[in-house]
Amino acid sequence: MRLSAGLAAVLLVAACGTASSGTGSSPAAKDSYRVGVLQMAEATVLDDTVTAFEHKLSALLAPKKVAFELKNAQGDQSLVGGIARDFAGSDDDAFGVIGTPAVIALAQQVRDRPIFAIAMGDPVGSGVAKSLTTPGGNVTGSIDYVDPALLLDQILKIAPAPKRIGTVYDPSNKNMQVWVDALRKAVAAHSGLSLVESSIAGAADVPSGARGLVGRSDAILIGPDATVFAGLAAVGSTAAAARLPVYVSGGDATVPGILASIGPDYPVVGELAAASAAKVLTGTKPGEVAFGQPNGVEFEVNKTTMDSLPVTVPQDILAKAVVK
Repeated sequence: MRLSAGLAAVLLVAACGTASSGTGSSPAAKDSYRVGVLQMAEATVLDDTVTAFEHKLSALLAPKKVAFELKNAQGDQSLVGGIARDFAGSDDDAFGVIGTPAVIALAQQVRDRPIFAIAMGDPVGSGVAKSLTTPGGNVTGSIDYVDPALLLDQILKIAPAPKRIGTVYDPSNKNMQVWVDALRKAVAAHSGLSLVESSIAGAADVPSGARGLVGRSDAILIGPDATVFAGLAAVGSTAAAARLPVYVSGGDATVPGILASIGPDYPVVGELAAASAAKVLTGTKPGEVAFGQPNGVEFEVNKTTMDSLPVTVPQDILAKAVVK
């Protein structure tokens, strides 16, 4: 646990259930606030999102003071429930959360204070909101969902075009169930393209999940799964040894072995969540604050990985991409 002057909170995503029946009340006007933060896992992309959230929220609330209490589940689903219960028994004014399972767990425990979901995939499908524009309960924030069909359209432009797409994901994350189902449909829409799935039960399973795709896939696509993001280095090293290109939906493209990141600008998604949080902390009920939604996707390419693989990235993609 630590106290900081900025908010640490992270991406991640949906689980089934019914929308919160809480009143979605907003903290009374105060000179200072205390915000509990539940972070699902450690990953560079999550840290960057948190930093953007911290800076933006601090700027929007100035000169009021905000203290943040961070608790990190370290990618361990078994720790989430206990942390959620601890926060529920605290005197914090509000909560910031990243990782759908963590948002769901806290929403089940806390009905009387605001919860800010940062970079969540599907708040409505997870049952924590009635709609993205009018959540209706005590959860608001920002979303990061990108249709897998859009990602596939970009990946298939890179030569040689893959015939078998592999993916690793945690099925206990409801958002990933939604995302993978959409990926199945997107793959089925392309003649001659197939999907190979490797499911995991936790961060410790990421290396074996990645190895399970070697020899069975021509390229790997990782969705917005915080658990897999925490073990992305293992995916990259396994893929590099097998000379497989790896694409991540908004993850960290600088990880060795990762070819490219295709997704929203996560610092911007963090700022969108901060904007929603600022409205709530200055008097608007969370159920009346729409979730912030990013526009479009960005392409980030790892040049070292690109040069080591037998692939050709079209110039029209490279011209618009951030190449590192």
